[in-house]
Amino acid sequence: MSDSHATTAHAEHTEHGAQGEHGEHGGGHGGGAHGHGGHGGHKGHHEHAHHGPPPWLISFGDMMTLFLCFFIILVTMAKTQDAGLVARGLGTFVVALESKGMGAPLSGAEYLNAVNTFRKNFGLDEISEEEMLEGKADARNLEEVRQVLESALRPYSALQQPAIARFAADAAELDENARKYLDLIAESLRPGFGQLLIVEGHASDPELAFRRAAAVRDYLIGTHTFVNQRVEARAWAREPSFSGDVPAAVDARLIQPIPKDVN
Repeated sequence: MSDSHATTAHAEHTEHGAQGEHGEHGGGHGGGAHGHGGHGGHKGHHEHAHHGPPPWLISFGDMMTLFLCFFIILVTMAKTQDAGLVARGLGTFVVALESKGMGAPLSGAEYLNAVNTFRKNFGLDEISEEEMLEGKADARNLEEVRQVLESALRPYSALQQPAIARFAADAAELDENARKYLDLIAESLRPGFGQLLIVEGHASDPELAFRRAAAVRDYLIGTHTFVNQRVEARAWAREPSFSGDVPAAVDARLIQPIPKDVN
């Protein structure tokens, strides 16, 4: 055979191979569709080899996420922030989420275990199954919240000492007169155990006000050996009055917590 006949046969072979590649893939055409006749089988194989969660689980996860967001909004807008009730609601939500929406209703042990897990996270004591069933948990929650509020809002007394140091206009350094006055009253300002001395600088500029308070704090710590953890400097920025006068001074407050057994 001639070279032209071989070229024609090769062109027909290539054309049929392209048809086998782009057609229905039902079967091969002679020897020119090597590997293309089995595409139907590969398609069925891919359909049966599907991996991953079922489609309904994705919708279920989205729904539970929306429920959680709605629950957080309700808790945030509540007038009373009850840690026990929050733990109770989150415990139920977590058990439902971990069960993936399937299985029997929550058992008492699962419910109690989830609630106690979140009670620990909120710093609350565990409750027993009897307390949960009898409704005593709500009473305990209210009592625990009351105790937390009492510890956070401990009563205290404050000894006010205004203008313990005065400064020149736009100045934040102690002059000789200010240091002498601080030397005279230093022992009356010294904070004892459990006490806190707050020095508040005043100026129309917050930065200048803090620098004045820091100058007094550093002088008391450095010269009179005050415990630095018991002295706190704060800035008290004030708007100028109609006369334009702003107190160029530092006030002091000696904070003394009141013990619980004192009425």
